[in-house]
Amino acid sequence: MFKIRSGGFVFVEFAIALPLLILLMYGLTIVGLKIFDVGKDQLADYVLEEEVHDVLSRMIYDARAARSVKIENNVSRVTFTYGTIKEVIVSGGGRENGDVIANREEPRVYLLYGDIGQKDSKIDYKRKIGNPTSPITGNNYFGETRIMQFEFKKLAENVLHVTLEMQSEVTGHKIKISTAVYMPGCKDFKII
Repeated sequence: MFKIRSGGFVFVEFAIALPLLILLMYGLTIVGLKIFDVGKDQLADYVLEEEVHDVLSRMIYDARAARSVKIENNVSRVTFTYGTIKEVIVSGGGRENGDVIANREEPRVYLLYGDIGQKDSKIDYKRKIGNPTSPITGNNYFGETRIMQFEFKKLAENVLHVTLEMQSEVTGHKIKISTAVYMPGCKDFKII
């Protein structure tokens, strides 16, 4: 009987296969990192879009219900004020016969802090005028954003024009949205 020796071929096969396996693993690692980077960029752009949408949605909701608006373009601040009933005394037979004792005004303030276009520029949302402590833009784990433009102007009677432009810190992409909001209950419109 003949005995076939194959021991020498295993080493030669291993010497050829090992560099190929290393090259294959390197290629898969590079592809995986590229996929991760593309996903990170897409997530940062999604965060940018959602922040713009969230700020404008809040502002539109507050503007439509406001009784007065005060615009301060020199500090990029807009204040929407609501008149709320503090106390009602019911006299007689029902709620509709109540006498209003006091009205209370409740503000909603949108304020840009930081310099326009700088990394630390954010929009703050408060229920009263004071130090900025509640940013609604910028501080996001998935993608920092900055404010490039935040302006208000009066278009017509009871119509507020808002322009908001933001930029993603991760991708550098920008979104700019301008909208006009009709404020049916607004009795006082001040621009400073």
